[in-house]
Amino acid sequence: MLIDTAQFVTRRLGQGERLPSDKTALVIIDMMRQFCDPRWLAGGDTDKESYLAGRIAAVVPSIRLALDAFRAAEALVAHVVNARWTHDARDVVPYQRGRDYGLFDEPRMAVIDALAPLPGEVIVRKVASSAFTGTGLDFILRNARIENVVLSGTWGSACVFYSLIQSRELGFANVWLEDGILYPSETSRHLFPALVGSSWAKLASAAEVVDAIGAVAPATER
Repeated sequence: MLIDTAQFVTRRLGQGERLPSDKTALVIIDMMRQFCDPRWLAGGDTDKESYLAGRIAAVVPSIRLALDAFRAAEALVAHVVNARWTHDARDVVPYQRGRDYGLFDEPRMAVIDALAPLPGEVIVRKVASSAFTGTGLDFILRNARIENVVLSGTWGSACVFYSLIQSRELGFANVWLEDGILYPSETSRHLFPALVGSSWAKLASAAEVVDAIGAVAPATER
């Protein structure tokens, strides 16, 4: 049973609203091969595997659409990957230690080919859920004079959401790439955008972000 989200008043990126390319970053979270494998994600549930396969097939092109626009605008792109440094996972937050995550830079923990980082794009390695926990992402964004963060990736009910909360607390203005975020269920896919848009970020489709990512802000505004 889906939750009725009609009661939520959500904020959206306004028509004609700009995201200056020198002040905006696209953060793509956990789009690694293992985390985009519907069979692995479903854990043996064939119905869930089928559902996730369909959702991944829809989400990846939307992220790629935004990614291409950021590349064309020479805006900052950060790819965030979740894995472990040590074989026994001693470096990982306790609640992730029993999970079947590989080591950083193993092929299964690399970003999928469709979204693979290019030279000049940031790669952030995390051992927790949020892209900001213990990673230096905040430091990098501030050095780059970023003010707006466009969030995408998997899961919208976990790692992307945790990253949003920290990003907001750190003072960034956030955009939730609503068609570029993977959720584990239809309930989450309906509930989280409504919650996020009501309080924590502006919602936008990939097409709307493409329209908004623009030229460098005038010097007087920087």
